[in-house]
Amino acid sequence: MLERLFIRNYALIDEMDMAFSPHLNVITGETGTGKSIMLKGLGLILGKRAEKDAIRHPDKKIVVEGEFDIRPYHLQETFEKLDLDWEPHTIIRREITPAGKSRAFVNDTPVRLETLEQLGQKLVDIHSQHQHLLLQDKNFRYDFLDAMAGSREIRTQYGELLKTYREIEKTLARLQEQKEKWEQSYDYRQYQLSEMEKIDWERDWEEAENQLKKFEHQEEILAKWQELKHLFENETGGILDLFRQAKNILSSIARYDEGWEELARRTESLLPELSELFYDIENQGEQYVFLDINEKQRLETELNRLYDLMRKHRVNTPEELHRLYLQWQSERTDFSKLEEEIAGMEEKLKQTASQLDALAEKLHTAREKILPEIEEQINTLLHALGMPHSIFKIVLERTDEWNEWGKNKVTFLLSPDKGKTFGEVKKIASGGELSRLMLAIKYLLSQKKRLPTIVFDEIDAGISGEVARKTAAMLHEMSRNMQLIVVTHLPQTAVKGDKHFKVFKTEKDGQIGSTVKTLSPEERIYEIAEMIEGKPPSNSAVQHARHLLEMEK
Repeated sequence: MLERLFIRNYALIDEMDMAFSPHLNVITGETGTGKSIMLKGLGLILGKRAEKDAIRHPDKKIVVEGEFDIRPYHLQETFEKLDLDWEPHTIIRREITPAGKSRAFVNDTPVRLETLEQLGQKLVDIHSQHQHLLLQDKNFRYDFLDAMAGSREIRTQYGELLKTYREIEKTLARLQEQKEKWEQSYDYRQYQLSEMEKIDWERDWEEAENQLKKFEHQEEILAKWQELKHLFENETGGILDLFRQAKNILSSIARYDEGWEELARRTESLLPELSELFYDIENQGEQYVFLDINEKQRLETELNRLYDLMRKHRVNTPEELHRLYLQWQSERTDFSKLEEEIAGMEEKLKQTASQLDALAEKLHTAREKILPEIEEQINTLLHALGMPHSIFKIVLERTDEWNEWGKNKVTFLLSPDKGKTFGEVKKIASGGELSRLMLAIKYLLSQKKRLPTIVFDEIDAGISGEVARKTAAMLHEMSRNMQLIVVTHLPQTAVKGDKHFKVFKTEKDGQIGSTVKTLSPEERIYEIAEMIEGKPPSNSAVQHARHLLEMEK
């Protein structure tokens, strides 16, 4: 609800300050006094763009400020989405400098114009001569139907589920893309893995290389062993015999010279070690077993296979090749898991689709059920509003595809000749007919949901008599559940107001301006009398105005 509107230095307005009633606020004034300018000023804090020549005094900035009580509107989620601090008493401020720079604030937090516009749509609905464009807006048509059918909660559930469905679709598409990429190299990768699977990854490859080396040189090893053995045990020149001779010679010398005793003892102490060494050499050779030629060929085959794969995959060690093998094995396992995940996601998508169809069918049923009642109520209202031959009709069609509103297509039709010729509302209705149709729709909506503040800019233009009286009654009834601000030229509407403002021109220092005044009870009587009869009103007009106002008490 708009509690207060302050405008400074905008177009014809030097300064304007209005405090509104929570119900019906009427604004009157002669043509050209600035009523539309006031509404454009209000539009600035709703995110509308300012006109270049809107600044009244070029050395000062435009300031527009609106104070709102937003407690009834449940806008906490909207504030959160817009990254704003929610306050039950919210102040929106717009400033435009002489240089044309625009700044906007919500509760003193700077915001972008787009943010202001998104928030403004939740707070104020300005019903002007272009308001009929809403009839072309799919959101508006479905919102209207679901508000009347009481199916908004179902649609919310449907919308959340549709969002989930789209997310599952995206996930499934991503997984299928991964699978497709993997499959492109699947056969070749399988071949590479089959090659690697022939490798004995448990084998000690260093030991295998040593084993093969032993195979290749085993005859030479045995020949050298015989040669070594001969060196040790040759009776005429073997190492052991020569060492014994050396020990005896040293012992003989030591008998005459004690300095040689230590050398003799050291030589003698080495003899047991040499004997043991010879024994081990002899034993090693005697235990030597010639390896089978088939085993040699098997080792050669395995090592050659290993070396070939290392070269093929450009790695330097068997360990690196093994890591590559494990990686590809893991990818193959991941691919199997990927297929399982895709199958699970496809099943989940199928189940979600089934749930969506069920909710879409509920929506269709609820909407279809309420159509006759909506059509009857709107046609009754249109007849009361001076369109006795017009018939309004809603066509609800099923669609094959889901959209954000279900599986429906909604079209609003109007017939100006008692149902003989139907056409889409936007194509067949005149401006006045569209305006009255929107009034009828919003009248019904006001009974079903909490609407934002609605501003009606001369909704009652071009009507009089009984139609004017019924229009005023509708506006008054709507205002019992919501706040209305109505710019009007009709006394029938003006007398219904809970608060009455008059916009009038001023002149100061030769400059024409526009200002607004909240009328006192007596001023209001005189204003309505002028609306009835013109200036100056007669005594009978004043009395008639007084009578009309007393009837509204």
